[in-house]
Amino acid sequence: MRKSAGRVYKGKHYRAELTLPESLDKFLVEFGEESKRTGGYKLPKTEIIRALIRVLMKLEVDVTGVKDEDELVEKVMQSIKRK
Repeated sequence: MRKSAGRVYKGKHYRAELTLPESLDKFLVEFGEESKRTGGYKLPKTEIIRALIRVLMKLEVDVTGVKDEDELVEKVMQSIKRK
């Protein structure tokens, strides 16, 4: 178990290379900094992405026939609307 800035990490973590367009990277940085500006901690991009993956796991997205990122976004949005 490892501690960092008041957070505790449990279990083994695996490194995954992730490439993002500049606009998405900028969004993640600003999103993480917004938390700090409003009284919380600055959220690292890795924590934001892990949280989003956990949400995705709960959404039960139907990926049948999905061929690209835009179609996946639509399927995720449909799943959110159903919840």
